[in-house]
Amino acid sequence: MADRGSTTRGMVILLQGGAEVKEPEIRIVGFDCAEDEHVAVLLDEHGAFESRSGVVNRRDHVEAAVAQLMLKIGPNAQLVVVVESKRSHGRVVADVAKELGCEVWQVNTVALNHYRDLEGQPRKDDEWDAYLGARMVYLRMGGCRVVIETTEEERALSRLTRTYSRMTDDRKRQVARLRSVLLELAPETLHAEWQGPQPGSKATLYLLERWPGFEGLEKAQLRSIEKILHKCRYGSKAAHVAKLIRSMARRIDIAAEERSAFTLEISFLVRQIQACNESVDQVYAEISGRVKRHPVGQKLLEMHGIGPVIAGVLVSELLPVARTSTEPKCATYSGVTPLARKSGKSLDKDRLTQGVNKRVLHALYTSSVVANKNSAVDRAYYQKKLRDYSDHL
Repeated sequence: MADRGSTTRGMVILLQGGAEVKEPEIRIVGFDCAEDEHVAVLLDEHGAFESRSGVVNRRDHVEAAVAQLMLKIGPNAQLVVVVESKRSHGRVVADVAKELGCEVWQVNTVALNHYRDLEGQPRKDDEWDAYLGARMVYLRMGGCRVVIETTEEERALSRLTRTYSRMTDDRKRQVARLRSVLLELAPETLHAEWQGPQPGSKATLYLLERWPGFEGLEKAQLRSIEKILHKCRYGSKAAHVAKLIRSMARRIDIAAEERSAFTLEISFLVRQIQACNESVDQVYAEISGRVKRHPVGQKLLEMHGIGPVIAGVLVSELLPVARTSTEPKCATYSGVTPLARKSGKSLDKDRLTQGVNKRVLHALYTSSVVANKNSAVDRAYYQKKLRDYSDHL
């Protein structure tokens, strides 16, 4: 198993003090993880299929299964566990394997799909995927790497930043649905020249909460509308905007039956958007507090273009890699190196190389754009690099 650059160090003989010492044999087991049951495929010392076993997705069952595999390969061999993801389905397997002293590797899903196609497997199969994942690590193929050690604080920050990203995406979808409804009910609120509150803004949500579907708004007093606008800091513009809003409501001409359906749908959307706003604010506050307590997070917050969320992403996603990898590998992992995957018919398309963390790349890109806009030092450095590499463009 030491041939072809495999992970095993094989039976290499070392001379230490005149005595021959053999390194432990490496044995690889691939896990295809699912909600109910995991499938484990163990490879022999030559990387061929040896045995298959099913494991119920319960921590005690997974512990027993990994312990049995360790006993099966013997005390002179080291077990390497391969999972497709260290989160979600593979979380328990990865945690148990690490606690029992096994080396844990992770394979990229896209790379595994390509390898499955290369092997001629037309569709997904649990046993086949577990075997292919183990073979990828045995052959040291691209798309597989050792699972990076992270602290509890970093894992918590990673989960919080991912939750924040999902919630903001949910809010965008709900606002897009609200815009589609307003496009039928009051299309002028979406015009470029509209001077009133935009869909999804606090003022619009307050108005729709007070007058669902804008029903009754055409008869409302201006000072009632102005009171809501003052809550959103419209200041001296409140009187003018209030007149625009009431005029818009008076121009709505839809039959009563359909208008009631509009009102019901909009009221649901308003509640969902408000719930998203409250959740996003709560998660943001939690992220901000954790980042401010983290020593690296404190330094990141002092830099231009980096706020609590971006700092949280860098601390939880990039910092663990930086502790164990070289600077070039960190640059490749973060996606800032000019590497692309091109072959065959895809020569005219640029895509990121496998293994890039897109969350880190987005955080770095966003922070650099903001820093370039607001910091004279960063902008000067950017202009200098543009001149230095002008011949490469």
